Amino acid sequence: MTKNSAKGDKQQKQQSDNKGITRKPGTSVTEWMVAGISSVALLAVLSYLVLDGLSGRNGTAQIVVLPLEVAATEGGYVVEFAAANRAGQSVAAVEIKGELRSGDEVVEESSATLDYIPQKSQRKGALIFRRNPEAHDLRLFASGYSEP
Repeated sequence: MTKNSAKGDKQQKQQSDNKGITRKPGTSVTEWMVAGISSVALLAVLSYLVLDGLSGRNGTAQIVVLPLEVAATEGGYVVEFAAANRAGQSVAAVEIKGELRSGDEVVEESSATLDYIPQKSQRKGALIFRRNPEAHDLRLFASGYSEP
């Protein structure tokens, strides 16, 4: 190897190294796009949290209990129900009561407790009666709850 060829290889290597190092200063288009998308996402999340906080979620729970199905069993009758919490407040230890009525007289009562019903959702349960609910006036209602 001659001195000139070694010198030429060295110059070529320096030029190729310099090409890798030289780049335009500033922010690339991709970085601007990612920053813009991130800013929009951040504003959306903050807006949702502010609106959610101002929406008055601390109101009274609104629990509606509806019968779903009545099934005869060996020990009596099982009445399946859905308890819907239509308010913006979650509730716990929800006491559901059922009454079988004949006119103004309560013939039989049953109750069940649901551990937790989140806001704007529903949970299912069942009450057990000895008498046939279809032969009486069935009334289902929530009688109490506590705050979780």
